Amino acid sequence: MAEELQKAGLFIDDIYRLRVQDPRIANETNELREECLEYANKLQEFKSLAEEFHKLLHNYGKDVEREKLRAIATQNHLKTMAKQRQAEQQMYQSKIHEKNLELERLKSEYQYLQRIESEQQEVINCFLMNQ
Repeated sequence: MAEELQKAGLFIDDIYRLRVQDPRIANETNELREECLEYANKLQEFKSLAEEFHKLLHNYGKDVEREKLRAIATQNHLKTMAKQRQAEQQMYQSKIHEKNLELERLKSEYQYLQRIESEQQEVINCFLMNQ
């Protein structure tokens, strides 16, 4: 009798209920539905994990960019300080050169004054001896 029902497109399942669809196909359809639901749940979980990962990477990107800008600012500050030190060094070298020139001038003036003093001392000695 089951064969005659199958020819008519009717089937009897394991609990002897009359079905329009083959019980094997119905079971496979139910299994496929469950697998699809499980797949959809896993896909949703994957989507939420991907969104969290994206947010995390975005935050890390912001941190990296902030640190990069801070490093650039520090580099610029160091370059500025180096230029200032170089300018100060040139200024001090210029002052040293000026002081050396003044020292040479004063030495030559001192030598000149010593000569004048010795000449005047000779004149005084000659004057005293002649008297």
